[in-house]
Amino acid sequence: MVRWLALLLILACPLSAQEDALRLELVLDPRETAPVQGEMILATIRGVYRRNITNEELKLRPMTDFDWTRLGQDSWTDQRIDGLVAKVFERRIALYPRRAGALEVLPIAHELQLIDKQGHRDTVLVRTAPVRIDVAEKPAGAGDDWLPVRALELSDSWDADAARLEDGQSVKRRVVLRALGATPEMMPHQPPLREPWLITFSPPAERDFQVTEAGPVTTLVWTWSLRPITGEPGVLPEVTIPYFDTALRQARTVTLPATPIGYASFSANAASGWRKDLGIGQPHLAIAVIAFLVVLVPTLRGRARASGMFGRWRSRWRLRSDLHKLRRHAAKGETALFRTRAQRLLETEPTALERVLRPVDAALFGAGKDRSDVDLRSVLDDVERQVRGNPSRRGGR
Repeated sequence: MVRWLALLLILACPLSAQEDALRLELVLDPRETAPVQGEMILATIRGVYRRNITNEELKLRPMTDFDWTRLGQDSWTDQRIDGLVAKVFERRIALYPRRAGALEVLPIAHELQLIDKQGHRDTVLVRTAPVRIDVAEKPAGAGDDWLPVRALELSDSWDADAARLEDGQSVKRRVVLRALGATPEMMPHQPPLREPWLITFSPPAERDFQVTEAGPVTTLVWTWSLRPITGEPGVLPEVTIPYFDTALRQARTVTLPATPIGYASFSANAASGWRKDLGIGQPHLAIAVIAFLVVLVPTLRGRARASGMFGRWRSRWRLRSDLHKLRRHAAKGETALFRTRAQRLLETEPTALERVLRPVDAALFGAGKDRSDVDLRSVLDDVERQVRGNPSRRGGR
């Protein structure tokens, strides 16, 4: 019996020494409160090795319950631990829990190629133990725009006074949104800033991703090129971006303020006697409309009930009217009005809308050598082919 115990002790000693010579662990940064769903959790993968290493590779595989990102370069240092010199490996990472509950970070493996004093090489895998993290639910009422970050900064700038533009002038708005503790996939979408009285062109957002010891920093740059259709001023409504401040543990917002936009000449144009009505007195106009409806509506209602002709006739009439106005804009070279009318005609076909109106956008919003003339009649032909080839726009089913 004593012999068996002695043999087991002899066999166990090399294993214990091996484990002590090669040790890997995942160390979470200390925190006072449990993280919430989607919140950044900082951690360090730390290896302590007392063997000669010729090559290595850390294997951090995809996880079901967490997303993760690497923060900076790996660190290798020589340190004295428990009186013995060891090589210490460290990698900083940020973890993002995908859901609430008791989640587990799966073991992380470090593949090491070792060499002994006799020159023999051996490859071993050193693994961390699983780490459990309790993740809290996000606050009640938080929707798809849930954005938990340590800090959020917003800047808003214009390249001209939007409320006093020159006739036909475009103005550019530039918004920079910078978040500490967020990846690019977490950031909000660019607001559309669309109004019926405004031509809006917005290129894709610019994205920048940097890593720091405090976590990743994502920067979004949104730009819009805006031009009023008429001289009458309007107001772009404010845009509120909600987020959860993980440092203060409370919901907060940043806001793009409401901004007036229009031509400075509007007041002069209004004073020159421009009239918005048709020159017909209100009583006379009302009588004419009523008489028209009394004669026309009963007839059309009967036909519509019988065959549904009224709806199709109305769709065809609107299409003809819009195309007639589009031809008039093309003939007069009214590029801005042409684009607005064409956008309405193609609004149900976003792919065609971008392709067909690309030369018009280049003429309206291009700068310097990028700005070019446009053949509106050629674009008109393209628009007509699109809408006449769409059964729903012709009043069909």
